[in-house]
Amino acid sequence: MREPIAAPLETENGRPMLLAAAFLLALMTAQAAVFVEHGQRGDFAAAWLLHGVVYFAAVAAVMRHPGGWGALWIILVIAVLLRMLAMTAPLNLSTDAFRYVWDGRLGWQDISPYLHVPADESLASLRDAEIYPHINQKEHAVTIYPPAAQLIFMAGVAIGEGIGGMRAVMLICEVVTVIALIGWLHSEGLPLSRVLIYAWHPLPVWEFASQAHIDAAATAFLTLGIWAAVQRRQGLTGALFAVAALVKYFPLVLLAALWRRWDWKLPVILFAVMAALYVPYLGELGPGALGFLGQHLGNEGYRAGWGFHVIWYLRHFQIADPPGWLYAGIALAAVLALAAWAVFRRGKSEFRPERLVLLGAAFVFLTSPHYPWYFGFLCALAVRFPHPALLTMTIASVVLYLNVHNGLTWTHLYALAYVAPLAVWGVWEAGVRLSPRLRRLNDRWLRPGLKTTL
Repeated sequence: MREPIAAPLETENGRPMLLAAAFLLALMTAQAAVFVEHGQRGDFAAAWLLHGVVYFAAVAAVMRHPGGWGALWIILVIAVLLRMLAMTAPLNLSTDAFRYVWDGRLGWQDISPYLHVPADESLASLRDAEIYPHINQKEHAVTIYPPAAQLIFMAGVAIGEGIGGMRAVMLICEVVTVIALIGWLHSEGLPLSRVLIYAWHPLPVWEFASQAHIDAAATAFLTLGIWAAVQRRQGLTGALFAVAALVKYFPLVLLAALWRRWDWKLPVILFAVMAALYVPYLGELGPGALGFLGQHLGNEGYRAGWGFHVIWYLRHFQIADPPGWLYAGIALAAVLALAAWAVFRRGKSEFRPERLVLLGAAFVFLTSPHYPWYFGFLCALAVRFPHPALLTMTIASVVLYLNVHNGLTWTHLYALAYVAPLAVWGVWEAGVRLSPRLRRLNDRWLRPGLKTTL
């Protein structure tokens, strides 16, 4: 039997905690915006982590006392407020959105961003003082963003020239994500107030709303795809994931947990939509369809190996010195093995949300992103499976902003971003085995006993 969509408001117990958390988060977000404005990354990271502590309390409150529509409206209103406060800060954490605006401008001029670097003299008429000076690697890097991302950039430019338009389109994507998460929860008969797990998380507030990262769009489409999957619409899932994958490539790794085994609709429609999105560029690109992505991976240390935290530690502790390509091959094999397990070690049409989360978290862990926004899609998955290790990983990702400043090295940053969440997972799983009370809590929060088919 399914749980009620929104448990009756035991919440005269939970609502005071929710309101207190909301007040504190608003204050912290306003202060963090000041830190961002003044370029105080260390203070900003501390404010984010403190936000995370209060956020954990809010998550616990909403999981224990889900509440009804009143609680849901409080959650949504505060989510909007946090984003409005964060958007008062300038783009001092990342310059990516300036590239988005530039690519959007090229799109409207029918100029391929895969063929021309921003510093190309033939594009001089498109330069301005607001966007062009802030574009990263403008002298030698063409775009790394796939075709669906380019369409979103064009939409942002259409909404409003400059950063304001790009922030607006990412906010629209966030609205879509929240609607899709609520729909997903409703489809599985879970309390809608669990959307707080995404809506109040500091990562989407800062990376999607404030800094306008395109990962907001990838998260929106993959969340819509998951909602379609739990409604047993495999073809629509394939189409939505095709768009998500051509915003950022990583959503493809989640499909193994969503595919109804041997159903042709999902893979056929997936590849058809991806091909259709690439068609406008193929005549110009040929092998350059990935843009600057290959060189970007080299710049981030993946070819040399140190960009992967596993290789960094093997070298740091003088255990081994494997090349980057060898680790990449092993990591790919591990992801493919997990994908095969997610497909074949379940019923043909069975949906196992913990496997969806495991695929996403394992991909992030093995690929070692160097920036917090790459963890953003995990915040959406956590709404369905809020494992403490997953929440720890997404919150701790802010330390990657410290970029070996203040005496910190990659040894410290990788430990906080990747080793600490792994330790939390180990401690939690051991506690579940040893403590009946923790086992009951784990079963209530992570395995509510719903059987969903694809």
